[in-house]
Amino acid sequence: MKRILTIIASLALVASLSVANAQKKDFDPYWFMQIQGGAAHTVGETSFGDLISPSAAVSLGYQFSPVFGARLNVNGWQGKGAITGPTTVYKYNYVEGGLDLMVDIASIFGGYKFDRTLNPYLFGGVGLNYGFGNDEANDLKSRFPDGAKYLWDGGKAMIAGRAGLGLNIRLTDALALNLEGNCSFIDDHFNSKEGSKADFQIKALAGLTFSFGKAKPAPAPLPAPAPAPVVKPEPEPEPEPEPVAVVPAFESLTRNVLFIINKWDIRDSEQLKIDEVVEALKANPDTKVRVSGYADKATGTAKRNKFLSQKRAEVVSEAIVNAGIDKDRIITEYFGDTVNPFETPEENRVAVCLVK
Repeated sequence: MKRILTIIASLALVASLSVANAQKKDFDPYWFMQIQGGAAHTVGETSFGDLISPSAAVSLGYQFSPVFGARLNVNGWQGKGAITGPTTVYKYNYVEGGLDLMVDIASIFGGYKFDRTLNPYLFGGVGLNYGFGNDEANDLKSRFPDGAKYLWDGGKAMIAGRAGLGLNIRLTDALALNLEGNCSFIDDHFNSKEGSKADFQIKALAGLTFSFGKAKPAPAPLPAPAPAPVVKPEPEPEPEPEPVAVVPAFESLTRNVLFIINKWDIRDSEQLKIDEVVEALKANPDTKVRVSGYADKATGTAKRNKFLSQKRAEVVSEAIVNAGIDKDRIITEYFGDTVNPFETPEENRVAVCLVK
């Protein structure tokens, strides 16, 4: 028993020294259950095959860190023993319960991985073995070499320790195929024969491991979204300049103010022409007006015609001044009948106003 405790303590020490290597990131403690079946061999005094018997086990455990776990285990079924002279094999039944400390080997050396396929583990524990159904051994009592010193009848409770190695092969997130080999160290009374300090039963088991609440790793954080592209606002189109009325440049204006023969009075019809001249002068302040008086050569004397042309030019110039035009912008001239710019006498009785 001291040897068993020493083995368990050594396993715990190795695991505790290496636990820093196990990445606890994304790990949450979880419960698990194991159902196993297989064969057991109780070490005895005959061939290996003669002492193989069926075995089964059920465990409920808790993985409280990536490295360490614990389970309550109940196993049992059948054990076998043998006596010689001649060799006779006898069977008995037992049930064994105990507490195992488990160490996850892969997490020690490779860190915790939720989806690792192969997960080997070591374990060791202590418990109580209860034997019963030992009738076949009791029927052979007279043949036991030690006088059946260790033979038991009815039921027998014995201290037991055990250690072993297992492997969980991941099938899904919650289910794994389980393979396990272990050895139980039981009180020397287990096989009803006196021998060494303990009886040994070796088991090879296979089964399933069910995990409950085993946390999946946290998803990798999503990359930060790319900054939204900066959309430069389209420049607002500059307002089109409002069309500017193009006023044609002023060039000149000519109006012929006609008079009746031998007269220089301005008639109403001719006053309209003078008004147009005044309007042009006001609209174009840089311009001047030249007023030229004429008389027709066909009538009157040269002296009279000169007088008439002068009066006609002067009366028109005066009308322009009276309309608000500075007299410095008016050039007044007269030609009598020396010049007749037009073809008919009626057209030559005129004062020509040229604005430019």
